[in-house]
Amino acid sequence: MSIRKKTASVLAVTSVLALCGLGAAPSASAAAAAPVAAPLVTGTGGVQLVSYDAKTGAAVLSAGTASAGVKVGQVIDSLPCAAAPDGALLVVTGVRKAADGKMAVSTRPGAINELLGSKSASVNTALSASSFDVTPEVSGLEVSYVPRIDGASASASMALKLSADTDIDLPDGTSAEFSGSMEVAPAIDFDYTGAVFDVQKAHVGFTADTRADWHVKGRFATDDASIKVPLASLSASPVLKAAGLPVVVNLDLTLYAHITADGEVTVDVEQSYADDWGVYADYTKGSGWSRSTDSGNETAFPVKGSISGEGDIRTGLLTEGTVAIFDSLGVKAGVEPYLRTTVSGKVVFDGEGGVESQTGPVELYGGLDVGGALFARLRILGTTLFERDLPFTVYREEWPLLSVPGTSDDEVFADS
Repeated sequence: MSIRKKTASVLAVTSVLALCGLGAAPSASAAAAAPVAAPLVTGTGGVQLVSYDAKTGAAVLSAGTASAGVKVGQVIDSLPCAAAPDGALLVVTGVRKAADGKMAVSTRPGAINELLGSKSASVNTALSASSFDVTPEVSGLEVSYVPRIDGASASASMALKLSADTDIDLPDGTSAEFSGSMEVAPAIDFDYTGAVFDVQKAHVGFTADTRADWHVKGRFATDDASIKVPLASLSASPVLKAAGLPVVVNLDLTLYAHITADGEVTVDVEQSYADDWGVYADYTKGSGWSRSTDSGNETAFPVKGSISGEGDIRTGLLTEGTVAIFDSLGVKAGVEPYLRTTVSGKVVFDGEGGVESQTGPVELYGGLDVGGALFARLRILGTTLFERDLPFTVYREEWPLLSVPGTSDDEVFADS
């Protein structure tokens, strides 16, 4: 290897280590040349990923001019297929001929910076609601699609709507009734600017326009219990273009009914909530990573129903999951709109922001929890340089909806 090539390799490793904040580069003996060929995109041009074992990295490529010329160090950009349903980003570590003109390759997981290199890319797009595969976690789950109107352009897009009606097992052996629905219209943001030996900036974000409606009915007698029941799991692997190359976005979300209770409370309440929230991670050279959450423009609608007893109860719809580019760079997120009530007596809500009748004090709050973490798995030269989660600062907002002193019906007042 010439001195010039060896120096370039060390600079490349140094830049990635600087990106990850992990200190100096390894010795020159650990360096190697840059990838020897342009990325090989499977699923196009007659080249297919015939088989792939994620545990061992062993893969087989179909016959063809492109697959026959695959080289060690080359990036394989695989579209979703039978061998890799969620797509795959791989780096070739060994090559040998197989039967029927195919090529057998050994691989390691690749990273988005290895695919894009010095290119720049920007992807900002809504994800089709019909692209999601929905796995019911409770019987009777209904899946539908709802038009949503963009106020600026008056154009309509489709939101995915999940509706569930189920019983929830409680710690004391009884059960509560739960019904609810969630409409979600998700979008992905991804921006990347590279240089010959460095990454200048990167951005990944996940946003969603949502509406949640839920109804809880039952008696809760427990000390600080948390009940979390999965309703449905969603997954999607849409293919987007970045710098002319296909990239696969991997989304996995789970919707839960979430109830926390402390005391003895009987509830029969309905609540609705709408919001457009987002979670983001940004990298800039010299400053490193920053993470942020956006609560959007939340709207809590008036509560209907009644609550009685003595204690504190919180009910909500929780969405948890991950969104990532090739499972290499992405965010984990948990978003929960909720209703929390503290009661000592009984209150019947009028459905218009006030109360119809009441005995004893009651306080009613709307709230939103947004939490999560960035995961950035950056690799070069077959070594994982950075593989840990960077937590977001948890965003938590709670606002008063109703406060009733409880001395008499005439002293009721509301805050909304």
